[in-house]
Amino acid sequence: MYYSIADIYQYFAKCIVRAIEDPEWEKAEYFVSYSQRGAISEWGEYYKKNKLAGQFDIDDGSSNALADTFDATKSLFNLMKSQANPTPFNKYKFTLNHDGTFDIEFKYDEDYAYMKSLDADSDEFDELLELDLTDQLESWEGLSEDHPRPWLANTNL
Repeated sequence: MYYSIADIYQYFAKCIVRAIEDPEWEKAEYFVSYSQRGAISEWGEYYKKNKLAGQFDIDDGSSNALADTFDATKSLFNLMKSQANPTPFNKYKFTLNHDGTFDIEFKYDEDYAYMKSLDADSDEFDELLELDLTDQLESWEGLSEDHPRPWLANTNL
């Protein structure tokens, strides 16, 4: 368990630096989609000369890497939540520059929240699979504003 946001940011930075084998990387982006129900999706990309140069996974061969990332994310979520904002985010993007500077962006994606609220054996979840939307819903960008959302007719989102 992590007790400060600074410790969590440092954890992510160290994992990213360890995961990228190319010494000439300039910027790395680490994306996480998180569900309070216990699901996490994560992936990373790194850049050289402002061009995508490759992808990375912070799983450094450790059997605990994904569990550690989940624990760090859950701790970050709990440190950020408040009575006024009980769900501060369900996605974040951690950007690390080679010089050690970083930025982190958070967002709450209603469509992703809807998908994660579904039972994996439900007809509604099967409909999302048929529409081939799960990867797009898990992505940082999510669905475009003008994308049809047939599930909104059936929910209070």
